[in-house]
Amino acid sequence: MCLNNSHNQAADEKPQIMKNNPNIIIKAATPEDCDKVVALSNALHIELDGDEPAHSTNSIHAMMFGPNAMIKSLIAWAGNRAAGQVVFQPFYNPDYSKPGLWMSELYVTPDMRGQKVGEKLVSALAHYAGQNDYVSIWWSVLLRNEGACRFYERLGARNSGALQYEIDGTALATLGG
Repeated sequence: MCLNNSHNQAADEKPQIMKNNPNIIIKAATPEDCDKVVALSNALHIELDGDEPAHSTNSIHAMMFGPNAMIKSLIAWAGNRAAGQVVFQPFYNPDYSKPGLWMSELYVTPDMRGQKVGEKLVSALAHYAGQNDYVSIWWSVLLRNEGACRFYERLGARNSGALQYEIDGTALATLGG
């Protein structure tokens, strides 16, 4: 399956090969999935900040599929229910003078945590990175989110000293399969 937002996909990007298993299937978000992306993004925002929802269907649709689209999302599906997502975008990695990916959100619904959904999402993102010549994945994590820090370190990520994590080289290749 390819990323379904073809007008948002660079011409030289290779198709995304989706990771799946009998219970969880990872697919690229489509315009029809915007409500799910919004619900997952807002759940993360409320969980971490306790604020009102920050995202709307219109804003997410514009950011993912509009003429100036900037982000993509992979959604983990447990049957017909969205169990989590990873939201990401390309960036220039000055350490390598090549493109990398910035993971802006990783969220798994509370009832699906501990079932490797997050690992499958990050693995699918690592696979996407490898297939499309991105050399690293970077992200940041809140200091108070110690569970997230432990999760990322189990995957092979390292603290970059700026509370931004990166996976590259052997760890990226291993995670991406």
